[in-house]
Amino acid sequence: MTVCDKCKSKNIRYSNAYNFHNFYACQDCNYWTYRQIEDCCKDPFKIIVIDRKNHDLYFIREQCLNCGGCINKAKPLPAKKFGDQIRGELSESREQEWWDNVHDEKQALVDLKKEYRYFNSPSFKYNEYRSTDTWKQKRKLVHERDNNICQICKQEKSTEIHHLTYKNIYNEKLEDLIAICHTCHKTVHIQPTSNEMNQGNSQPTSTTV
Repeated sequence: MTVCDKCKSKNIRYSNAYNFHNFYACQDCNYWTYRQIEDCCKDPFKIIVIDRKNHDLYFIREQCLNCGGCINKAKPLPAKKFGDQIRGELSESREQEWWDNVHDEKQALVDLKKEYRYFNSPSFKYNEYRSTDTWKQKRKLVHERDNNICQICKQEKSTEIHHLTYKNIYNEKLEDLIAICHTCHKTVHIQPTSNEMNQGNSQPTSTTV
């Protein structure tokens, strides 16, 4: 990758930390991604091997002594050119070990990517904000202003805070917020108010606050 998929910057850092994948990180926006390499591994040492299927059927292939990979399964080597270079039999156990290692490394990168996306998501940012003293104080003031009564049903005790608008998210005014009970909070997020719909603002995932 020479250009960042996210911000199109060319300020890309390449990491050689993985055996079967290239890891790229943008130095401008911190976006990162990975791609499986075209070869078997990053330190290939290949020999010519024979892949016997039965007494009469065999194929000539390359197998890496370092990782066990054999990447030309779909296109065997021609016997005329490579027949006299054969140095052994194809090791299926080493090949399976290579496949397993490639799969495990990819799964580790997939899990790391999921974690990266979560920690850079609006949901994570919102949940972090909810743990701050700023939000806790604002929450307390709204409950007190509304006399700890749900401002939707006017009957139940308020237990949560609802945003009337997300226009000032993370820097809300008190009038942007109302005290609300859990049942009404669930209902209002299933059926948004006309004010929310007219604002057209993106909202964090609804959570108990």
